[in-house]
Amino acid sequence: MQTPIISIGNSKGLRLPKAILQQCGIKDMVDLRVTDGGLMISPVTRPRAGWEKAIQLDPLDDGEFADMQTPGNVFDAAEWAWPEN
Repeated sequence: MQTPIISIGNSKGLRLPKAILQQCGIKDMVDLRVTDGGLMISPVTRPRAGWEKAIQLDPLDDGEFADMQTPGNVFDAAEWAWPEN
């Protein structure tokens, strides 16, 4: 695809079609890199993006969380108490 270079104040710019931006995952920021004979434009990705959502626990049907169930745990099978100082 060919696109014209446009003037923006004292600078120059490119207009990128919405379809191309969506296809490349480009939103608000880009990373520009000069390559041999060209320019690479890449979306800026944030480290750990989406991790918060990925670690959310989903309650089971009984209302408990999956990490609360520890069948066969010897510490839970017998009663115990912290030693007194």
